[in-house]
Amino acid sequence: MQYRLLALDLDGTLLQRDGSVHPKDLAAIARVRAAGVAVTICTGRLYSGSRHVAEWLDLEGPVGCVDGSQVMMHSASGSSALQLTSIHAEHALHLRDLLGRRDAARFFVANDRIVHDAAGALFAPYVSTWTGTLEETGDLHAHPLWEDASGLLAAIVVGQMVDIEATAAEIRTELGAHAHLISFPLTRFEGLGGMVVRAPGPTKGTALRSIGTHLGIGVHEMVAVGDWFNDKPMFEVVGRSFAMKKAPDEVRALATDQVNCELQDGGVAEVIERVFG
Repeated sequence: MQYRLLALDLDGTLLQRDGSVHPKDLAAIARVRAAGVAVTICTGRLYSGSRHVAEWLDLEGPVGCVDGSQVMMHSASGSSALQLTSIHAEHALHLRDLLGRRDAARFFVANDRIVHDAAGALFAPYVSTWTGTLEETGDLHAHPLWEDASGLLAAIVVGQMVDIEATAAEIRTELGAHAHLISFPLTRFEGLGGMVVRAPGPTKGTALRSIGTHLGIGVHEMVAVGDWFNDKPMFEVVGRSFAMKKAPDEVRALATDQVNCELQDGGVAEVIERVFG
């Protein structure tokens, strides 16, 4: 099979723990692009938190952000939105009220920025990888973001795992098909969990379909590399997929292949060598 596109997750896959890209990965990506293979990024981050990586890689073309809710056309001369999918109007307000029922750190993503209150300050450094534009406010309930015409791209919540699970159940019951969520334990913080809520429909898989349509490349001609649960939809549609060495077992089981080396040793370079030579 002659693969024509390489799709890369960022955190835990391409980006080192300090936010840099391994020199081996940079060189391998440049080499495969010179050979005519398209390269894109497909990430949970906002475009504002991903643009500098696209610039490091010298990419030109569509990239998938916010797990497919934000598909952007990136170029050195500027950017434009190809696809934005948000939670709007009464559904966004209902989600706001649901997430306010229990104590938790809440981060709301709208118009390429993230807004939080004092409860989110402890976790802001982790969420800041999504974007460099974080805003702290005294009253999330009354913030102008709820009137933003672009709607709510996502909500991120950190709290006690038992509360996360209870809130997730309420969202599924009360919002149903109007919201999509993923919840998970936080390994760095015992007893705490996280949740990401987005509009239903978009995933990293749908983002790759949109990117492929724009470039004239079928998903069966794509290779994807990732490390987390939100990468599963990407693995489900592409022709070949690689899970990073420290990916959860559930994610590794869905990939066609596993990366053998550690993140800090240049896992993307290993994938490129194994697939493209």
